[in-house]
Amino acid sequence: MTITWKAKPDTEQLKDVYWQALQFVKTYRKICFYCTDISSIGPLTADQEAWLTKEYYPQVFESIQSDIYAAVIFSEDHFKALISNYVAGRILPRHDFIHFNYFTDLAEATDWLLFIQKSQDQALNAGS
Repeated sequence: MTITWKAKPDTEQLKDVYWQALQFVKTYRKICFYCTDISSIGPLTADQEAWLTKEYYPQVFESIQSDIYAAVIFSEDHFKALISNYVAGRILPRHDFIHFNYFTDLAEATDWLLFIQKSQDQALNAGS
């Protein structure tokens, strides 16, 4: 599943899109590979990040009950700023069931998700 933000959402728009995505995932439970492209909008606000971490992600786990893989696509400048200004800090809950990876290119993000999927498929087939 891919969410590509073309314009900066306010918090209500963000919540609406993510709740719709979760409803879709509840219907099609085998979805465990996600891509969010925020390269056109820059960083989410602190309130939006907090909502995702404190409210949304726990609901995702409650619904899916398995690990998921999430590729997040940043603009090149946003990615460089994150690396340059990284400070271990904000105390937000950690969600070990979400395996994040960060990219500046959609093709790289897709390749990573496909690699993970193929690796899991091979492991399942080897165990059969």
